[in-house]
This record gives sequence, structure tokens and C-alpha cells, in this order.
Amino acid sequence: MFKTLIKKPKFLLGFVFLITMVITSFLYEPFIAEHIKRYDFFTYKGELVGPPFTPLELPPLGSDRLGTPLWTYIIQGAKFTILLAIVISFTQVIFGLLLSVFFLHFLKRIQKILEVLVESMIYVPVAVIAFWLLLPLEQLIHNPEEHFIKLLINQALLISIIGIPSTLVVLLKEIQKSLQEEFVLSSRVLGGRGWFLYRKHVLTILSPRLVLLFFQRNVQVLVLFAHLGFINIFLGGKFEEEIMVGESRMFSLSNEWAGNIGKAYLELMTAPWLILAPLFALSLAVLSFNFMASSIQEIMLKETSSFRKRSGKRMQKETEKNSSEFKDNHFTLVRKNHHLNS
Repeated sequence: MFKTLIKKPKFLLGFVFLITMVITSFLYEPFIAEHIKRYDFFTYKGELVGPPFTPLELPPLGSDRLGTPLWTYIIQGAKFTILLAIVISFTQVIFGLLLSVFFLHFLKRIQKILEVLVESMIYVPVAVIAFWLLLPLEQLIHNPEEHFIKLLINQALLISIIGIPSTLVVLLKEIQKSLQEEFVLSSRVLGGRGWFLYRKHVLTILSPRLVLLFFQRNVQVLVLFAHLGFINIFLGGKFEEEIMVGESRMFSLSNEWAGNIGKAYLELMTAPWLILAPLFALSLAVLSFNFMASSIQEIMLKETSSFRKRSGKRMQKETEKNSSEFKDNHFTLVRKNHHLNS
């Protein structure tokens, strides 16, 4: 499947963008950070200007009120934003798969109740639930700079748990649908049970759908990150720094893109480019995952249609063969009976 995906321009475009951003982000601290400096004041078109600098004054994206170029925040935060989304989505899909199998075998009676509860939670914004869970966590950890990794892991764990119920319900329906396939039913009649049945048949059917679900979950997690940024929840924690005498702002420790969106929200009217830079980067990441998901969906549709065509032709040949054999045997028996009667 991967060889086919690489030939898809949309998948390749999204994949290259994400990989490039992550690799550049890891190279930032050892190779780029030492060459970056803050700009206090400089002359632009004969006038003395100070931070925040516009994209025209300090290309390509401008700067924040501390004089730090905004593109450095984008590069620094790429690894945390993209990799966190990937890890959280992978965790949700894996645990959703394991729990769906467990529910089907041991808790089948409460499956309908679970589906009703999850569907009713659709009307409650996920960001609200995340806010209720993540805000107390920030308050429990008083020194986020000292416990940066601990806070980041706990936040990722809570966000993963929030998305597991909806993933579980989706996979429950997919597995039930797979178990009703004709060849799976035939395997069960012949004695296929337990892990063998899932490994040989169910996982084979589900593999492309799991990959598609993984990329779809990435998009939803990134959107949730953006919502958390607007309500001032920063992944990895935050610190306060003075931007001018008597006025301070909260900054993200990890520089993940959603946190940069959140800290720039107050500057929306005075310096709109501060929010446009991280918002544009996050939108490109969402678009990349969408490109990859749509490419996988196209391949799945083609494989499904070709599989149905092959199955239809195979069944037609078997029907014609059985029909011809039945006719030959039928007339042979008539001749034998006629010979005996004579």
C-alpha cells in the first residue's frame, strides 16, 4: 500500500511537509538557535521602529513583542505539535482496537449503552472536556519549567483518553461489519476462533481502515490543540515574561503552535500577524494530514471495487461450472435409469 501511496501527489506533498518540519525542528537547537537574536530597535525606511515588527519590517513572518522572529517559534514548535498529534492519535487507535475486541467478547451487553453515551457526548465540545481535565493538571504542577516532560506526558495521556471512546465506537462497528463477511463466516464454521480469526481475517480487512482512521484522528487532535490554545491551555506548560514596563504575557515552554495561537490572541487587533503565523502553520499540518487521509481513502475505494469485481467474476465462473456439472450428472442418471427399466 505504501508504494501506491508514494505515487499519489497529495500524499507525497503532505508527507514531505510534515517530515521536513519535524527534521528541521530537531536540528534547530544544535545548529540554528545560536545564530538567532532578538531585535530591539532598527531603522526601517528612515524611521526607528520597535517590536513587534511586521512581516515587511522583519521578513518573512515578523516578530513578537520581545523582538524574536516568529519563524523561530514555528520551527521550534513543529516537533511538539506534529509528533504529539501522531502519538496521541496512535494511542487512541491502538487502545480503541483492543477495547473494541474486549467489548465484543466480554461486555457485549453494554455495547449499546456505550454507543448511546458516546453519541450523546457529540453535542458537548471536546475542548470543554479537555479544559476541565487539563486545567487542574496545570495547577498541580507549580514549576512547569522543572517538570516540563512530566506535564507534557500527562497532558498527552489525558487528551488520548478523551478521544478513545469515540474511536472505540467506530472500531466496534467496523469489527462487527468485518465479522459478517462471507469468508469470515465460513472460517468460523470451519473452526476459526479467537486470535487466529482476528489475525488472519479481521485485521486484514481492518488494516487500511485503521490507517485511514489514524490520519483522521490526527486532524481532530490538531483542531483540539488549536481550541486549547484559544482557551489558554499550553501543551508543556507556560511561563510569564514582561514585554514592557508593567505589562507581561504568557509564553509556551514548548512553543507548540496552538500555544503560540493562544498567546497571540490578545494581540489580534494591534498585531494580527502574530496569530496568523502559527495559525497558518497549524492549517498546513491539518491540510497535510487531510491530503494523506484522502489519498488512502481513494486507494481503499479502488481496492474495494476491484475486489468486488474479482469476487463477482469468480462466483460467476463457479456458478457456471456447478451448473454444467449438475446438467451432465442429471442426464447421465436418466440414461442409467432408462437402461435398467428396459
